[in-house]
Amino acid sequence: MTAATISWHQRLSRQARDDVFLLSVLTVLTLQMSRVLPTWAGVFAFGLLVWRISISLRGKSLPKRWQVVTLLLLAIAGIAFELLVNASISGAALTFLLLLLALKTLEMQARRDSFVLFFLGFFSIVTTFLFAQTMMVALLMVLVFCGLLTALVNAHKPVGRPPLWESAKSALLLLVIGLPLIGALYILFPRFAPLWGVPNAPTQARTGLSGSMEVGTIADLAQSREIALRVRFAPDSPTPAQSDMYFRGPVLSRIQGRNWIAREVGPVLSDAKAGTYANPFEPQGPAIRYETVLEAHRQRWLLPLDWMPQAPERSESSVPTGLLNQELVWNSFRPINNTTRYSAVSFTQGTYARTAKQPDLAPYLELPPNDNPRTREWAHQLRAEIQANPSIAEHDRDSALVEHVLQWLRREPFHYTLQPPLYGNDTADDFWFVHRAGFCEHIASAYAVLMRAAGIPARIVTGYQGGEVNPVDGVWIVRQSDAHAWVEVWLPGEGWKRIDPTGAIAPERISLSQSAARLAGADARAAGWDGNMAWVARLQAISDAMDYRWTQWVLNYDQRNQQSLLESLGLRRLNWAHVALITVALVVATSAAYMVWPYLRRRNRDPWSLLLRDTHSRLAQLGLHIPVQTPPRRMAQAAEGFFGPQAATDVSQWLLAMDAQRYARQTTETLPELKRRWRRLNWPTKPHS
Repeated sequence: MTAATISWHQRLSRQARDDVFLLSVLTVLTLQMSRVLPTWAGVFAFGLLVWRISISLRGKSLPKRWQVVTLLLLAIAGIAFELLVNASISGAALTFLLLLLALKTLEMQARRDSFVLFFLGFFSIVTTFLFAQTMMVALLMVLVFCGLLTALVNAHKPVGRPPLWESAKSALLLLVIGLPLIGALYILFPRFAPLWGVPNAPTQARTGLSGSMEVGTIADLAQSREIALRVRFAPDSPTPAQSDMYFRGPVLSRIQGRNWIAREVGPVLSDAKAGTYANPFEPQGPAIRYETVLEAHRQRWLLPLDWMPQAPERSESSVPTGLLNQELVWNSFRPINNTTRYSAVSFTQGTYARTAKQPDLAPYLELPPNDNPRTREWAHQLRAEIQANPSIAEHDRDSALVEHVLQWLRREPFHYTLQPPLYGNDTADDFWFVHRAGFCEHIASAYAVLMRAAGIPARIVTGYQGGEVNPVDGVWIVRQSDAHAWVEVWLPGEGWKRIDPTGAIAPERISLSQSAARLAGADARAAGWDGNMAWVARLQAISDAMDYRWTQWVLNYDQRNQQSLLESLGLRRLNWAHVALITVALVVATSAAYMVWPYLRRRNRDPWSLLLRDTHSRLAQLGLHIPVQTPPRRMAQAAEGFFGPQAATDVSQWLLAMDAQRYARQTTETLPELKRRWRRLNWPTKPHS
């Protein structure tokens, strides 16, 4: 083999090859951790690992002690700054773990240093599940775990240059051996809520919603394909039309320039004895039963299907998950830091607060002084025209004004666009009289300002609208691109009524998901989307269905599911003592099985080979040491040469019979006969002199 045909990794020394392999595995782990930790920390750690790989490849010396100390001080300074800015102890601790893992590689010389990295790597794998528990992350972490285990097995082979594939084979065997115990512990281990996640975990995920909205910000999410929530409607429940799927989030009722802000409102109080609620919601139409899987968004909104009068039920408990406030927003008792599943009953139609008093409605009429003067003037003109119309009854004037503006939006050349023009401070004036184009928050904000200026209480509701059904499993998927803003106005005798002015301009946005509407419009044609890409959508649907099953069966394997499974296996409710006893029994039984396994394998080996091995051992005890793989005929020759032809005659003839029994076309003795003969052999006592 010439030097040109030797691959680059074969030219590396054993130490350099092992270091590059371990560092590559740690780099994959670092990239995953960097997704949820501060960007600067990920860049810092990744740079250190690339530097260390370069050192191994080029055979250079490790950095000086003062260089490592300087990098450590920089890392500590960054962590301290992060702690002061975000006040997240858990985030700072995990950032320190990431940087410590990368810095330790700069001191990796002896096997002891590698074992420290193994420990840090295995521990870091666990921490990744505090922030992301998707199936793809789990598969990636299994790959990283196998890589670290391969490096660990390889580190226990200090002599020679064993190929990495042999260590990988041993690592996979160890993983397979441990799977039964892992599965048993997963099923039996007591479930806690939440199983994963930390209270103040840092995140870079985007929810699309917040307690405030600056006009023009929701449009930034129009291209995001991240999943916000999934909904499965009950088989015996009606499925609402897509145009009726409004998932209610924060309500914004205070306006400050371009910003709409949620105001502090109290909960909907109930009288347990009377069974009544303050400002009751009166449902209309059929009840819709469904199950929601809500992705972590670090806020407290439950985002149910509008309207949900009763508390949802968490899958692991019958205790209500949250509290309903007087703007019909359901808030969880703690932030949604992990994937959450709940069952609920909602109505797409109904009335709320029909008997609200003027003091309760006053905050929904407030407008900043001197803002949007043209909209104010137009609102006064509309009010005057409605009042001057004798065909409109006094109690219908507000409804007539609301409908008049919606008709105006349908008739005039207003446009719904994902790339709205630049708006000034008077966003309502710009929409009505200048641009006549915008995204949902531009339209909703302008409409709400106009209503308030006309004396009609109005507020903005943010959440998600629509979704797309997965053809594989029938689950509705709501993505961040479906983030939406609409308006609620209060009308005499009707209470709060949902008005979506975006639907008046672009009906396809309401009847289709945001993604489908985008594909159906000019944006799709510009992107060159056609039917040839249907297979991509099919793969996406299969991936979403698998991810949903992963969430249902793995992430949401909670107390109730555990109890149901145990009951189906004939086990009653287990307490801590029972679980501990079963766990100890499983560990002991598994350990015993692993200890007995080599013996069982020995018993299942070829009886002829076992008999020949016993012969080899007996000859070794007599002083004749020959390789284990020596065939019987050669063993006979070696015995005659060592003990002498006369002393070894009996053993030599028996070995020749063994050779004939295995390799000759015809044999005179069976293996059981050879075993009985072996017990009566006349073994030589001393070597031939």
